[in-house]
Amino acid sequence: MQDVVQGTNRQPVLRVRAEVHGTNVYGRVHMGWLMGQIDLAGSAVAERLAGGQVTTVAINAFQFANPIQLGDFVSIYADKLRLGQKSVTLKITVETERMNGDILPVTELISTYVAIDTDGRSRLI
Repeated sequence: MQDVVQGTNRQPVLRVRAEVHGTNVYGRVHMGWLMGQIDLAGSAVAERLAGGQVTTVAINAFQFANPIQLGDFVSIYADKLRLGQKSVTLKITVETERMNGDILPVTELISTYVAIDTDGRSRLI
């Protein structure tokens, strides 16, 4: 799928439809639902880069530019900003596609993950 906003062939890490269980009574997505999707997408990329299990240690503040509505398709993109000895830092971008095809920015954030071993202790990447 082509990313219409960016004009590139960039692929989302995760693309999911906003359904009733993630929305409030007014048909808008709860931030908690979106945070779960963001963490799922970001940790998948971080695990690949770290070669194993990671844990989320930080997410910077972020603001919503547009709401996600019931029925929208939500696309989450992740770009590597930094690969350290024990951590991965990603820029995560979220867009929403309305039923009429309009693609709108939702938010951007920076998320940091630490590589961990089976005991939950940090490890080298």
